[in-house]
Amino acid sequence: MVFRSIKRKKTGIWVIFIMATLCLININAQENVIQENGFNRFYYPNGQVASEGMMVNGKPDGYWKTYYVTGVLKSEGNRKNFLLDSIWIFYTSTGDTLEKISYMYGKKNGYSYNYGKPEDRARSKNGNIIAKELYINDKREGKSNYYYPTGELRETVQYVNGLREGISMEYDRDGNVITLIEYRNDRLVERQRINRRDEKGNKQGTWIEFYEDGNVRREINYTDNVMDGIYREYDREGNLVMILHYKDGRIKEDVVTEGQPVEIRQTFHENGMINTSGAYRNNIPVGIHRTYNENGEIIGSEIYNETGELVSRGIVNEQGERNGSWVNYYRGGMKKAEGEYRNNRRSGKWVFYAETGRTEQEGEYRNGLENGTWKWYYPDGSLWREEEYFNGKEDGMATEYAKDGSIIAMGDYVEGEKEGEWTYVAGDHKEKGRYLVGLREGEWKHFYEDGTVKFRGNYVQGNPDGWHYFYYPDGTLMEEQYYVKGIKERNWKKYDETGHLILTVTYRNNQEYRINGIRTKLPESEVILIR
Repeated sequence: MVFRSIKRKKTGIWVIFIMATLCLININAQENVIQENGFNRFYYPNGQVASEGMMVNGKPDGYWKTYYVTGVLKSEGNRKNFLLDSIWIFYTSTGDTLEKISYMYGKKNGYSYNYGKPEDRARSKNGNIIAKELYINDKREGKSNYYYPTGELRETVQYVNGLREGISMEYDRDGNVITLIEYRNDRLVERQRINRRDEKGNKQGTWIEFYEDGNVRREINYTDNVMDGIYREYDREGNLVMILHYKDGRIKEDVVTEGQPVEIRQTFHENGMINTSGAYRNNIPVGIHRTYNENGEIIGSEIYNETGELVSRGIVNEQGERNGSWVNYYRGGMKKAEGEYRNNRRSGKWVFYAETGRTEQEGEYRNGLENGTWKWYYPDGSLWREEEYFNGKEDGMATEYAKDGSIIAMGDYVEGEKEGEWTYVAGDHKEKGRYLVGLREGEWKHFYEDGTVKFRGNYVQGNPDGWHYFYYPDGTLMEEQYYVKGIKERNWKKYDETGHLILTVTYRNNQEYRINGIRTKLPESEVILIR
């Protein structure tokens, strides 16, 4: 007998069909008799059913099922004119749904659904789907969706003729787009980070909201969770309909002017010059309050929120620009951050605090952007991470430490993206390799605790490429794999601890073609499309 294989690109599931009369397996429990026209059932050596379905002229047609050697259903689906048709379902060895694929004329046409691990089903919000991909004639087309194990949308990718093309979007678990990725002919062109929060949960930088069709709805710039900079709003056709300029969360206003009216209260020096000036609403201070010397120069300012709580203390001139030393506060009065402003931009050293008063983060600004060395600390005060910045982006050496001071991650950034050689350490596991524009590139190695190589393999634009090798702790080869830009190809081999070959799987275009030399798919020429 000959085995006919249908396999999805990301799983090792086989649909076994009996196609000829020569038996390749010595079967003792049951004798397989092939009915060239009619229902057939074939068995494993242990007597379990391997596959069953209809034959027409010695070829599988109609509804077919295949089983694991344990008797658990492995796959089921229909053939029309000998070609795969309609929805095929593939299962794990424990009977859980692994993938559903839509076929027409023997090729993937329609949506393919991949499902996550069975243990994730209870917490999944979308039926445990981890990928939804649209195919036309065996090639991805249009938008494919990829999901977190808990069901939230993780990424949307646009495909043209099987290649990534145009803008893809990466999402956080709250549904915010956090990265815009542009591809041309399947190659990464640009990556823009948006809708990001810092370690304290504050919005920072550019935030973009989208309409359902992907067009931009609003662009907002934030500094420490407060709107600061240009705000743009667009209609569904992409036309700019509104543009505003915010400073510190307000539209170029010094005091709040909405809602109930505010009262401006002032006190004066003996020479008649203003001493203090600020707005009140219902006897509650709001907005900017200033203190002047006898010459009319501003020597201090305080900013209050709508409920009268002190937000910041420093100097704000009449044009609304911050200068000099500044302190920001949490609700309740604890210090949140302190540093210098120059021409309304952060400058020099800044220190950020937890509500308990301990230092969380410190570093320097230049023209409002992070520059130089920045440090983060654990709650016990030990160093957690230090990174180099240039003009607001990670640029230079970055190191992360465990609480005992040992290094757990180290490498370089260039313009906000990982670049060059990086090292990771997690317990007794170590990884080492290079990045190019934030993606793995070139050879990567994993090591056991004693320094013995555990894995080595090559990557191109984050995808495995070429030979990948895995080793036992004594250095004996465990497994070898081969990829072409993330696609499985050639012979994959597994060895036992003594070095004996125990399994060989041959791949062609990400599909299993032979297993231990037994062919699992017939040539296309052996199946004729009947119209």
